[in-house]
Amino acid sequence: MTDYTKYTDEDELHQILQKSEDIEERRKIRARIKELRETHQKEWEQKRQQREKETEDVIRQKHRAADEEKQRKMEEFKKQAAEHRDSRAHEISSQLVQEKFKSAEEDKKKKMEAFDRMAQESTSVTTSTRTESTKDGVKTTTTTVRKTETVGGVGGTSYGKPAAGRGASGNMFKQMDKATGGGAPKANITRSPSAIKQLLLDWTKAMTREYTEKVNIENFSTSWNDGLAFCALIHHFYPEAFDFNKLDPKNRRHNFELAFNTAEKFADIAPLLDVEDMVRMKKPDWKCVFTYVQSFYRKLQSHENNKVKPIEQ
Repeated sequence: MTDYTKYTDEDELHQILQKSEDIEERRKIRARIKELRETHQKEWEQKRQQREKETEDVIRQKHRAADEEKQRKMEEFKKQAAEHRDSRAHEISSQLVQEKFKSAEEDKKKKMEAFDRMAQESTSVTTSTRTESTKDGVKTTTTTVRKTETVGGVGGTSYGKPAAGRGASGNMFKQMDKATGGGAPKANITRSPSAIKQLLLDWTKAMTREYTEKVNIENFSTSWNDGLAFCALIHHFYPEAFDFNKLDPKNRRHNFELAFNTAEKFADIAPLLDVEDMVRMKKPDWKCVFTYVQSFYRKLQSHENNKVKPIEQ
């Protein structure tokens, strides 16, 4: 049996998984993929914390340098004022000192504002408008406003989370607007991880809107803890697989097993989540759920049902 602990390339493991037909071997490959993703997540978190610490240190140094610069200028101004106190230009010198003091205050204020901006998050807003026609010929216009946050860096550099799967998340969502019935193509923009997360959440809401009597997706954690959200998502694409109306939110283990097995059987989506873990937790780890749901979009983005179905009246 192959030792998959030696593999560190997730794409290579996926290729082996697709070729393998042995159930035990496929289980080991998926377990190794899960380990790699957890390792990458921990490494990224450590780097993020280190960047935040470096940013805070630089800002503190800038504040200290600004205070020292102000103090130095004040001492120079006081010295100049003392030298001119006994001269006939005393009045002019006093005015000069006041002007220089004011200039120093304004200079410090500008620096402080610049440093504060570097430590804060900036938000850009993207607005899209979509016009739809109903069967009755009535046109409706929907305007969507999305906020994109970017963490400010130092020296003109911006920091942000790297997209999961070697940039696959960013590329994946380039077609999101079209896939969910969006309007005309927009200019290229760089979306932050929080914006990508929101786009995927909006997609799952759109794909499960006909199941709102039992499913209410508001996040990637508690909204998925009874398994019905997973069942609704895969049932939207493969309604012939099972009868969704017979599912009970209290029978959580059955719901998770049904959703994971159906996704693997019909769409070849690897069950990256463990049923036992999901049954044990009332508040699942959103990063694990997000990664698994992301694989749904990758596999099903070209499916004919990858569009919003009208709600029956």
